This record gives sequence, structure tokens and C-alpha cells, in this order.
Amino acid sequence: MKTSTMIIILGLCSVLYFSCKDKSTDPETQQSVAFSSQSSKCLSQGLPRHNYFDSLFTYSFNDSLIIDFTVIANCCPDSNRFSISYNIRTDTLIISIADTAENLCDCICPYMIHTEFWNLPADHYIVRCNLQNYKDPIYLVEVHRK
Repeated sequence: MKTSTMIIILGLCSVLYFSCKDKSTDPETQQSVAFSSQSSKCLSQGLPRHNYFDSLFTYSFNDSLIIDFTVIANCCPDSNRFSISYNIRTDTLIISIADTAENLCDCICPYMIHTEFWNLPADHYIVRCNLQNYKDPIYLVEVHRK
């Protein structure tokens, strides 16, 4: 009786050991989030004055999350204007934008920020866009994978 009980226990332990090994959550086997971003040149040329300060936030979330939004910032220089970074905290995706030439000119312009995220594990996020030196987020939007 003891021998058959030992065989059953060893068999169960083997099954549990190998089934757990197949479901590893080793970080090396999980894909990390990939991110890219870019900004446009000043968008005020050619736009009606009443439109170019309107806010804009659009997104597409299928395999990747693509977000486009406007930021109002200093108008010169017109290239390499922003430092853009991100952070993920549970269900919140934080995009931080820093104006690299905040006080060079005495004028303001709307710019389009384009971001792309790949390998996001969840199907729902709250996106918080923060502009340097502003207390409140410039956008706080829920996004859902389609």
C-alpha cells in the first residue's frame, strides 16, 4: 500500500512540475514595450486662426497604440523642439513632453506629437499627457483596443 501511494504522489509531483514549467512567466520570455515618437513643425501656417489653438487627440489601438495630439509651445526653433518620454503605471500610460526651447521667442505655435507603442499587454489604458511646467495634464483620455 505504501509503495502505490508513493508512486501516485511522485506521479502527481511530476505532472505539477512539468505543467508549471510550461507556463513560465520569466521576464526574458515576455516582450517589452517598444516606443517611438516624433513632432511636427509649427502648424499655424495655412490654418484658420480660430482652429490652430483647438486641442486634438486621436488614437488607434489594434496591434499597436498610435496616438496623435497637439501641444502649444514656443514657435522657434521649428525642429527638434521636444523631449518625449513615457512611463506605464498599472493601467495608466503617462506621456511626458518637455519643450526644449521654452523661452527662445515670444510667440506660440501648435505642434502635432505622434507616438506609437508596441507590445502593450493590456487592452485598456488611461492616457495622461503631461507638458513640462504645467500642473494639470493637457490630455486625460481612456483608450481601448479594438
